[in-house]
Amino acid sequence: MNKLFALFILIFSLQSCENKTGKKIKDSHQIKEKAEEWTKEQEEELAGSLSVKFDNDSLVDNFNILYNEDEIVQSVLSVYLSSQKKEVKINLLNNSVLYNNKESTYYTFFTINEKKICIVTIQYADQESIPNISGEKKDLVEKIRLRFNNQNHKIQIIGYEVSYQKDTKSITKSFNFITGKYTATRKIDGKASTVDGWSAELENIYTEDWNFPLVRDKIFWFGEEVE
Repeated sequence: MNKLFALFILIFSLQSCENKTGKKIKDSHQIKEKAEEWTKEQEEELAGSLSVKFDNDSLVDNFNILYNEDEIVQSVLSVYLSSQKKEVKINLLNNSVLYNNKESTYYTFFTINEKKICIVTIQYADQESIPNISGEKKDLVEKIRLRFNNQNHKIQIIGYEVSYQKDTKSITKSFNFITGKYTATRKIDGKASTVDGWSAELENIYTEDWNFPLVRDKIFWFGEEVE
């Protein structure tokens, strides 16, 4: 009887170990699959292309970064809207000369979040500022936020942020193109000062409006008090 009981315990233990091993292998496969999926998405983003739902239908829309020979517009964000069956192009401006008085190559990255907002980040090479009190350095960085407007079926630019260096001052400006509000902050020697305001000129900005004259002649001057 004791031998039979011992045999039963042995068989149960072996089955338990086999189940655990099988579960570990299954979990390992699932983790690997997720890692491969994540890597694929990251590769697509780094390559400058994504296929996601952006407009107001159930089909995916294709995003691609296109490159130009133009000095001011070296990169263009191309969006193929499935609901409109057409391509929309957004110029990604080279603002290095405008903000830093220095020509520079720039790099563009973009993501689309769960709220269907496309966030484009523009970074510039060799634009490190003078280190601040904590020893940090800050590059010239711009962020553009886009969304599909369900009412007029156009791509709307809803926000813009820029951070740059001027002499020993670090300047950050942000614009809400839905409300028309802007905020500008200056940091120098560890102290910050902020100004804000509102302008009707900053409302209802669409892709066809986004050009160098708009940035140079209007957006650039908002919040200039902090400089």
